[in-house]
Amino acid sequence: MKELGIVKGILPKVFQERDFMWEEVKSYSEMNILLNYEINMLNNKVDTLDEDILMKEGQITILKDWIGKPFDLLASPDSLLE
Repeated sequence: MKELGIVKGILPKVFQERDFMWEEVKSYSEMNILLNYEINMLNNKVDTLDEDILMKEGQITILKDWIGKPFDLLASPDSLLE
Protein backbone atom coordinates (compact mmCIF):
# COMPACT_ATOMS: atom_id res chain seq x y z
CA MET A 1 0.00 0.00 0.00
CA LYS A 2 2.88 2.32 0.72
CA GLU A 3 4.09 1.91 -2.87
CA LEU A 4 0.65 2.84 -4.19
CA GLY A 5 0.75 6.07 -2.20
CA ILE A 6 4.18 6.89 -3.63
CA VAL A 7 2.94 6.23 -7.18
CA LYS A 8 -0.16 8.39 -6.58
CA GLY A 9 2.15 11.16 -5.38
CA ILE A 10 4.45 10.90 -8.40
CA LEU A 11 1.75 10.38 -11.04
CA PRO A 12 0.48 14.01 -11.15
CA LYS A 13 4.05 15.24 -11.62
CA VAL A 14 4.56 12.74 -14.44
CA PHE A 15 1.33 13.88 -16.15
CA GLN A 16 2.35 17.51 -15.71
CA GLU A 17 5.76 16.82 -17.24
CA ARG A 18 4.13 14.89 -20.09
CA ASP A 19 1.77 17.79 -20.83
CA PHE A 20 4.63 20.26 -20.71
CA MET A 21 6.69 18.16 -23.13
CA TRP A 22 3.70 17.80 -25.44
CA GLU A 23 3.33 21.58 -25.57
CA GLU A 24 7.04 21.88 -26.37
CA VAL A 25 6.67 19.33 -29.19
CA LYS A 26 3.75 21.30 -30.65
CA SER A 27 5.74 24.53 -30.39
CA TYR A 28 8.77 23.01 -32.12
CA SER A 29 6.54 21.54 -34.80
CA GLU A 30 5.03 24.96 -35.55
CA MET A 31 8.48 26.52 -35.58
CA ASN A 32 9.67 23.80 -37.96
CA ILE A 33 6.79 24.53 -40.35
CA LEU A 34 7.60 28.25 -40.32
CA LEU A 35 11.31 27.62 -40.87
CA ASN A 36 10.58 25.24 -43.75
CA TYR A 37 8.37 27.90 -45.34
CA GLU A 38 11.16 30.46 -44.93
CA ILE A 39 13.67 28.03 -46.47
CA ASN A 40 11.39 27.53 -49.47
CA MET A 41 10.98 31.29 -49.90
CA LEU A 42 14.74 31.82 -49.72
CA ASN A 43 15.34 29.01 -52.22
CA ASN A 44 12.90 30.70 -54.60
CA LYS A 45 14.76 33.99 -54.17
CA VAL A 46 18.07 32.24 -54.88
CA ASP A 47 16.59 30.71 -58.04
CA THR A 48 15.36 34.13 -59.16
CA LEU A 49 18.76 35.68 -58.48
CA ASP A 50 20.47 32.86 -60.41
CA GLU A 51 18.22 33.59 -63.38
CA ASP A 52 19.00 37.31 -63.09
CA ILE A 53 22.73 36.54 -63.02
CA LEU A 54 22.45 34.42 -66.14
CA MET A 55 20.55 37.18 -67.91
CA LYS A 56 23.09 39.83 -66.85
CA GLU A 57 25.98 37.59 -67.92
CA GLY A 58 24.29 37.20 -71.31
CA GLN A 59 23.87 40.95 -71.60
CA ILE A 60 27.52 41.46 -70.67
CA THR A 61 28.59 38.94 -73.31
CA ILE A 62 26.49 40.70 -75.94
CA LEU A 63 27.97 44.07 -74.97
CA LYS A 64 31.50 42.66 -75.03
CA ASP A 65 30.84 41.30 -78.51
CA TRP A 66 29.69 44.74 -79.62
CA ILE A 67 32.76 46.50 -78.28
CA GLY A 68 35.01 47.49 -81.12
CA LYS A 69 32.36 47.04 -83.81
CA PRO A 70 31.24 50.17 -85.59
CA PHE A 71 27.74 51.22 -84.61
CA ASP A 72 25.59 52.92 -87.20
CA LEU A 73 22.21 54.12 -85.96
CA LEU A 74 20.90 54.35 -89.52
CA ALA A 75 22.03 50.87 -90.53
CA SER A 76 19.46 48.16 -91.22
CA PRO A 77 19.03 45.50 -88.55
CA ASP A 78 20.35 42.85 -90.94
CA SER A 79 23.72 44.61 -91.19
CA LEU A 80 24.06 44.43 -87.39
CA LEU A 81 24.07 40.64 -87.50
CA GLU A 82 27.23 40.54 -89.59
